[in-house]
Amino acid sequence: MAFLSDNDRKEIREVFEQLHGDVKLVYFTERESPLFIPGQGCPTCKDTRMLLEEVKALSDKLNLEVHEFVADSELAREHGIERIPALVITSDTVKGKVRYFGMPSGYEFSVLLSSIVDASQETAGLAEESIVALSGISTDVHIQVFVTPT
Repeated sequence: MAFLSDNDRKEIREVFEQLHGDVKLVYFTERESPLFIPGQGCPTCKDTRMLLEEVKALSDKLNLEVHEFVADSELAREHGIERIPALVITSDTVKGKVRYFGMPSGYEFSVLLSSIVDASQETAGLAEESIVALSGISTDVHIQVFVTPT
C-alpha cells in the first residue's frame, strides 16, 4: 500500500530540488512481529517506516537508517530517543539534533518535509541578522516545537 499518490510524489520531488546537501534520516521503530497484541507495541511504527521509505525514494540526497529501539538502545539513548516511532533528522550542517516523534501524517507531513529541506541548507533560510545573533550563543539550547492542527 502506497501512502503517497503520484501527484504527491511529483510535488515532493519538486520540494526536494531545494536540498543542498545530504540528509540522514535515522528512524527508531520496534521489531516487527507476525503477532498483533491489542494495546501493546507501536501501532504506527510500520506505517511510519513505509512512509519514510517512500519519502527517501524521492531524492538521492536522502539516506534512511532504520534501527530497532530495544536492540539498538544505546544508539537510541545517544540520540535522546525514549519512545517510538522516532525520527532523527541530521546532516553535516545540523549542529544538534532534530527529533520527530510520532507518525508525520496530515498537517505534520509538511513540517517533516520542511525540516528535511532545512537540514540540508547551511542557513535554513535565516536572515543575515539572525545568523549573526545566533552565532553569539555559546551554550547549548534545547528547543521543543510541538506540531498539531488543534
